[in-house]
Amino acid sequence: MQSTSFLETQTVLTALDFALENGGFGSNTSQKRTAQRLLKKMRSNSSVSGRHQQIMQMLKKGASIDQMIKATNSSRRTIFRYLNHFEEAGLNIELLDGKYRLK
Repeated sequence: MQSTSFLETQTVLTALDFALENGGFGSNTSQKRTAQRLLKKMRSNSSVSGRHQQIMQMLKKGASIDQMIKATNSSRRTIFRYLNHFEEAGLNIELLDGKYRLK
């Protein structure tokens, strides 16, 4: 099983976004297209980083485990593993009225 660091993937996503928005690839269209494809792949629900992104958005509003399972098509254990990834990265998550939220 591949270990995925939430902080590492967030850093890569942020850096690629910044580079694309600020002309960081200059006139190298091949690198720019590669970066765009990578961002799309990393944000898709078929990747861990994409599911991390989706759950983070849900946690901003508050979401139950069952809602996160359904939205990401993941198992209960996987959702708890992702929540652990966030906590290991220093994010504070609280459970109120059956919904998990970012503090």
